[in-house]
Amino acid sequence: MKRVLICLAALCLAAAAQDKVVGGPYVVNATGRSATVGWIVQVGEARAGADAAKPSHTSPVLESRKVSFTGLPVGQTIHYDVLNGREEGKGTFKTPAAAGTPFEAVVFGDTRTRHELHRKVIGAIMEKSQAEVAIHTGDLVSDGFDTAQWPLFFDIERPLLKKMAFFPVLGNHERGNYKYYDFFEVQSPYYSFNWGDAHFVILNTDVGNAAMSSDARAKFWDEQTRWLEEDLARSQKAPFRIVVMHHPPFSATARRQGGGGNVFARGLIPLFEKYKVQFVFTGHDHNYQHHEFLGVHYVVTGGGGAPLYPVDGSLDGITKKVVMTEHFVRLKVNAQSCSVEALGLDGAVLDHFDVKP
Repeated sequence: MKRVLICLAALCLAAAAQDKVVGGPYVVNATGRSATVGWIVQVGEARAGADAAKPSHTSPVLESRKVSFTGLPVGQTIHYDVLNGREEGKGTFKTPAAAGTPFEAVVFGDTRTRHELHRKVIGAIMEKSQAEVAIHTGDLVSDGFDTAQWPLFFDIERPLLKKMAFFPVLGNHERGNYKYYDFFEVQSPYYSFNWGDAHFVILNTDVGNAAMSSDARAKFWDEQTRWLEEDLARSQKAPFRIVVMHHPPFSATARRQGGGGNVFARGLIPLFEKYKVQFVFTGHDHNYQHHEFLGVHYVVTGGGGAPLYPVDGSLDGITKKVVMTEHFVRLKVNAQSCSVEALGLDGAVLDHFDVKP
């Protein structure tokens, strides 16, 4: 029996050694003293087409694998190895900073196409930032149902994912597909977490893909809105309250000022004012925008690689800055202030402002 067990263990190790890792490792759900490390393995390839002898479509067969750690030290760099010593399975991340501890985060989004520019954005983040938190404002890929697109996303993001905790937002191009939830261990399309002196709230404004019927979509939005108000009410002692979602309430792109998720997003403005939210970060528009309304800073950061949109619809009395370029946003948070900088691919500062708690 002992020999059989040894043989089985050897076979398992041999099988693990043959796994083709096409995503990660990456760290999600880094909250308190716990975190989950995930990675994606390709276990085969599927083919389909009208001609059985010459299939016209191929797609990788992917498996999501994860391991969770608890009881980690607060605000410390954690080293991990999830592939039995293989270099591709190693990485680091920081557990959430304690209140009063300064930290840096990056916010970016709409990485779904123009992959060479997506890669340049990630390169700029790694060169110009010392962030320990990365927040993606949605539209990670062009079509969440297309399995073949996910390995490319993870390949481009690999340098960032091996160094930072990753918090994604659901965009409309994910189309509510289960892979988003599976890969990133997302239990709910909306959630919140604390990091240092900031309370972050992640919302789902892709209502069109949230449910099948109009009644179910309305119910989803009502439930999320009630949860948001309860969450913000509980977080009033946090020096900074930061909301991140995909659709912007305000847009300086003229053709994007109509309906869709933007209408739902605008409906949240009274809650943001009531509970003294300082920042709302969004994507969806492929450019940089900074608006200020009733004391809340609304920042659109959708310059992660998708085709750029013009900034041809500035809003009188609200719009502070608009730039049509690829970029990312860097946050530097401490107990006294939150510094916001939008940086271009060359490191040039596109916009900068500070907010007191």
